[in-house]
Amino acid sequence: MKSVAGLRPDEAELRPDGLLGDRGHVLVTADGTVLTAKTAPLLRTLDLGGSAADPLLAVPGGRPGDLEAVAALLGSGPVRLRADPAGARQVAPVHVVTRAQREDPAAGDASRANLVVDLGGPGEPAAGAELVLGDPDAAPVRLRLGARPRHCAGWFAEVVVGGTLRRGAPVQVLPAHG
Repeated sequence: MKSVAGLRPDEAELRPDGLLGDRGHVLVTADGTVLTAKTAPLLRTLDLGGSAADPLLAVPGGRPGDLEAVAALLGSGPVRLRADPAGARQVAPVHVVTRAQREDPAAGDASRANLVVDLGGPGEPAAGAELVLGDPDAAPVRLRLGARPRHCAGWFAEVVVGGTLRRGAPVQVLPAHG
C-alpha cells in the first residue's frame, strides 16, 4: 500500500521487478486523486493488515477495513482502495535497509524501504556487495546492492536471483568484486 507502513508477511515472493504486490494498492479520494504521504502525512499513522492482494486499512486501534474512519482521520471525504498493478516502484526493484539502520534515527529515513534485513551488527556492506537471503544450499534469493538513495537509509538493489523470502532466514553478505 503506497505511503502506509508495510506488511510483515512470513513469506514474500521476490521477482526481477521486485516484491510481488509491493505498493500494489493506493488510497484515492472520490474524484480519483491518489493520496500520498506528501499530500496526506497521516497516512503513515494508519495500520495495514490483510494481505498484499487484499489490504485492509485501519485508524490506530480501529477496525480493519473501516474506510469511513480512515477518511475522517485524513479529513479527505470518502476514500477507497484502488489496485495499482504497476506499483510505486522507485529507482530499483528493491530498497533494502538493515535493522540497525531502521532503528538508528541518524541513519536517515527508512520508511520507504520494502525489505529489512538483519546483518547482526552495525557494519554495512558496500555498493556492489551481494546479499544471499536464505539457506545457501537451497537456491537462495540474491540481491546486488547499488546506489544509496539520496534522502533515505539503505541501498537500492537489483534482483540477481529471485525466489521466496522467509522471515528470519539467514542473510550472508558477499563482498563487492573488484
